[in-house]
Amino acid sequence: MASGSTLSFSGSPSITSEKLNGKNYLSWSAAVEMWFLGQGHYDHLERDGSHVPTEKADQWKQADFQLCALLWQSVEPKLFVSLRAFKTCHSFWKKAQSIYANDIQRLYDTTNKLASLKMADHDMVSFMTEAQSAVEELRMFLEVDPLEDIKKKLDKFYMVLILRALHPDFDHLRDQ
Repeated sequence: MASGSTLSFSGSPSITSEKLNGKNYLSWSAAVEMWFLGQGHYDHLERDGSHVPTEKADQWKQADFQLCALLWQSVEPKLFVSLRAFKTCHSFWKKAQSIYANDIQRLYDTTNKLASLKMADHDMVSFMTEAQSAVEELRMFLEVDPLEDIKKKLDKFYMVLILRALHPDFDHLRDQ
């Protein structure tokens, strides 16, 4: 981890060139995870620090604050307003996940993309790549451990299927 009182990073101190904008959570979160894994600090995203021995807690917190500052820079300013209060990587990461990973509009867009997928120009490689991408996005939304959460997500998914079937005159309902 960190040596002394400062953190050293290999490569650029920028986490990702693609800032979270509300519609790109999947690619943003994948880039953030990859960066944290590459730096050897993935535990800062998934754990709150309570696992760190007391004698190393201050050093871990200092590293976490530095990493969180980098996370802050990976978000568009208009979204940062709702995330600014989260000053640890774990709390920031979980809040962003709760806001953007469960977004019903993203679920609608992903479901629609998968349901309306059509092959163009007999290009099987491009078609399969696009199909696999849509399936992975949908799978990310639906994968949750507790059974109660799975039921809630399935309810949202059913709502998306119903909204998708609405007449175009009712598009305003889909956008709410």
